[in-house]
Amino acid sequence: MKILVVFATGSGCARETADLIAEELTALGHEPRLEDAKTAPAPDGFDAVIAGSGVRAGKWHKVLGTWLGRHREALAALPLATFTVCLMMRDPDKHRAGVQAIGDAVLGRLGLKPVATGLFPGWFFPQRFGFFERLILRMMRTPVGDFRDPGAVRAWARETFPG
Repeated sequence: MKILVVFATGSGCARETADLIAEELTALGHEPRLEDAKTAPAPDGFDAVIAGSGVRAGKWHKVLGTWLGRHREALAALPLATFTVCLMMRDPDKHRAGVQAIGDAVLGRLGLKPVATGLFPGWFFPQRFGFFERLILRMMRTPVGDFRDPGAVRAWARETFPG
């Protein structure tokens, strides 16, 4: 199965998450193509699409919403899975619904319904964020570190598009 994996990122965390997804899809015998939403091609010629974003100021990166909107009709005809990478997923029991709502807001406006949604924790390495983002995250007492769970990302990819 040819699968387009599109991501939008600021710090690079969503890209690394998309890399893990693409690696797992390859191991399952699929043919993933990893693309930044800034330059991603149309989904024509692909059998499925996975699209995901990191979160900034409580929203997906705008470039992903723009890409999804530009290709809405084609995406509506394909299996579409989405993922969100967000520091709040360090505590999924407390924040799952709120993080889910971030992607749902964009998808709902576009009338797109994913076949699966992955919600993953990210990282906070201050040097990878801009000054104002660092300031806000520090004021929120965001712990520094890598909270990702590569095993959970790989398991989600396997469950979403088994080989």
